[in-house]
Amino acid sequence: MSRIFISYRREGGAGFSGRLADDLGRRFGAHEVFRDVEDIASGEDFVARLDKALRDCRVLLAVIGKTWLTASANGRRRLDDPNDFVRLEISHALAAGVRVIPVLVEGARIPPERDLPEPLKPLARRQAHELSESRWDYDVERLSGVVEQELAASGPPLGSKPKRRRWLVALALAGAAGLVAAAATWYGQTRLPDLGGNWRLQDGSTWIIEQSGPELEIKVVHYQSREVWQRGRGTIVGQELEFKLDQVFDPGYGLGGKLRISGDARRLDGVAQRTPSGIRVEILLERS
Repeated sequence: MSRIFISYRREGGAGFSGRLADDLGRRFGAHEVFRDVEDIASGEDFVARLDKALRDCRVLLAVIGKTWLTASANGRRRLDDPNDFVRLEISHALAAGVRVIPVLVEGARIPPERDLPEPLKPLARRQAHELSESRWDYDVERLSGVVEQELAASGPPLGSKPKRRRWLVALALAGAAGLVAAAATWYGQTRLPDLGGNWRLQDGSTWIIEQSGPELEIKVVHYQSREVWQRGRGTIVGQELEFKLDQVFDPGYGLGGKLRISGDARRLDGVAQRTPSGIRVEILLERS
């Protein structure tokens, strides 16, 4: 039984859906993820197999790229065809009360309700999840967390045990010494660096960072005026801080890039790029 159903268009969405299926398969098990290209055998009734997969699933991930809404065949938009498989998959899941998550790729936006056929209009009101190339692993990890919560609410498949239980049993079998070492390794890999507080830039300006989990709110106080002249957001991805700042008084200009986080979380350094000029600058921040 596959409880995660990935719906996509082969034109424009196959590559992203395949990569997503691989990542989710590694986390939840390949048997939990259904994707028609790989999971429908040659000679099998395509419609019947899709229908069974939709009955089994608890989460449907609708992969939406730039051409998802406008894809056409024979001069007709595919979504307007009542027999279009993507339309059938999503409308069936919506009608059955399955958790449907729009997954946006290629910088796509969630289609407005007015542009969707009647059975798909509820899709426009679903909270979407973006997958970007620049932060793929982080975005997939966040999506996996949502999926994991939904699967936990629906119960594990027959013959399986929750992932956390398997992990704890494995630790117990390792013995006391192994338990301590494994727990330390797990903690070191999953603990987020604490970046909250004030950071001094080389020119005397100050970054003020407020942290909530991996997400950061950033304000930059100018070294001369002592006013906030840049604002933005950042995300901790592994041992890097990805950030984007906009100038308060001139929103068309900004700064963005990635900064390495030192092991003691007291130093940030890397190269950023100014917009719209494209000029690259070196950044070094140290805790005040």
